[in-house]
Amino acid sequence: MLHKPIVFSATILGVLLLLLIMFPLPPLFSQRLAESPWPTYRGNLKRTGIAPFKGPTTDKLRWVFSTGLSEKEGGIETDPVIGPDGTIYFGANNGIFYALDPESGTIRWAFPTDFDTFAIYSTAFVDQQGIVYLGAKDGKVYALTAPRKGIMGDVVWSINLGTTIQTSPAFTPDGTLVIGADDWAYYGITPARGTSGAKIKWRFQTQGTLISSPTVDFDGTVFVASMDGKVYALQPPGEAGQPVKVLWTFASGGRDDKGGFENAPAIDNEGTLYIAANDGVLYALDTKSGKLKWSFDGVARAGYRTYAIFSSVAIGSDRTIYFGGKNGDLYAVQERAGLFGTSAEALWHYGLGPGIQSSPLLTNDGTVYIGDERGTFHAVRPPQAGEQGTALWKFSTKGTLISSPALGADGTLYVGSMDGKLYAFNSSAGAAPASVGPFSGTWYGLYESPLFSGKVRVVLVQKGTQLLFTWFLDGAGRGEAHGTVQGNRIEASLPIKTARCQGTLSGDGRLEKGEIRAEVRIDRCMGNPVTGKLMLRHG
Repeated sequence: MLHKPIVFSATILGVLLLLLIMFPLPPLFSQRLAESPWPTYRGNLKRTGIAPFKGPTTDKLRWVFSTGLSEKEGGIETDPVIGPDGTIYFGANNGIFYALDPESGTIRWAFPTDFDTFAIYSTAFVDQQGIVYLGAKDGKVYALTAPRKGIMGDVVWSINLGTTIQTSPAFTPDGTLVIGADDWAYYGITPARGTSGAKIKWRFQTQGTLISSPTVDFDGTVFVASMDGKVYALQPPGEAGQPVKVLWTFASGGRDDKGGFENAPAIDNEGTLYIAANDGVLYALDTKSGKLKWSFDGVARAGYRTYAIFSSVAIGSDRTIYFGGKNGDLYAVQERAGLFGTSAEALWHYGLGPGIQSSPLLTNDGTVYIGDERGTFHAVRPPQAGEQGTALWKFSTKGTLISSPALGADGTLYVGSMDGKLYAFNSSAGAAPASVGPFSGTWYGLYESPLFSGKVRVVLVQKGTQLLFTWFLDGAGRGEAHGTVQGNRIEASLPIKTARCQGTLSGDGRLEKGEIRAEVRIDRCMGNPVTGKLMLRHG
């Protein structure tokens, strides 16, 4: 039987064309997120903080990774993210960006940035190629990838903004990286392509410190916020050198500690942007106009109106909004339509006790995971009745929890603490194998020689008798090397190239009582060989 060909009339084609104009398909992001459970800050492009998996039902640890130091020298303030191959990425205050094996928590590779104190606040963005993007206190935005050999991450490109960075990157549909810096400006950066290096495409100046990270909608609108107390909707220029168009602004009515914004905007699928301010108020804004839809002042009513909300929100599938306040309460808030307009009410809350600086992660069974300022991590279940959530489990770390959690597809939950440790929780997985050698880990110390001396950070990975390491020496920069292990002794060599020294650095050392002491020789410094001493401690 013959079928007649389908013929579209001009009228039908016209209707289809009109629909495409009125409701265009979202553009494909040229810098696409990695296909992984948690590839960026808050889990996805809209910063919703929701995971499509179930998390751990107990506080059973799979493994713990330590930077060796805590607080400003080694604490973890960034959120872990997950690469397409499962690698766990995070940066620490020691200035080292780590890539860990998800099964064992061992180091796959690392990259030392130029600063070593309160050094990385920026949570990474991982794209489909496995390239990792982040900002650092040394003023640089880095694009890193796994090394072809050794353990020091390869720099795909970097750009120096000339000022420190506290925010996390996002990408616009045309592949421009957006990040905020401590000169109070947001930057649009064109990544390096071919022989052309990364370049600043545009810059938008606010009037306050930038702690809030940018959020990009599918139509390319960039939403940013500042400690100047304003939320901005920006339309970036198509070409470099053209001005940024401000579509709208919203002002909280205060700034800095009394109304500035420290958390990131989050967007739902109905055109609402959610962000909370230091005045203790959660705001729901229309993404097209910036008009206030509703607000919730529960934290302010509890008596907290300065530095009141650091927590970004999580958005449930039913548009319930979850966030924590300085008063120590986790709130579940939902919009309510009434005769006199739209408002919001708290469906339930849960008292953590201390204040909250981290942001909630919401799983598909309704469990909320969040940390508090005293270092306790909470798994919270919504109430079956009443207004009080209940604790599923708690776990105490030894540092403030600023880092927010990430969740893997296998149910492993990762979170960092200011005690310098990254924790991996999984209720069903077995404990990670303890297979690392005694030299593996992060070491800190001093190098002294007649020509120059300085602090040094070294990441070592021992594989049997083989030793791989990457290092950063003040005044000399970063490098990598390999060596061999025999008992408690090591021998190593590496090429070195600084303003004063070019050639080969070689040395041998001994591990005793938690210290590595080595004699290091450089064959050519200002035309002469130089011998120095290296002392390292494991945190």
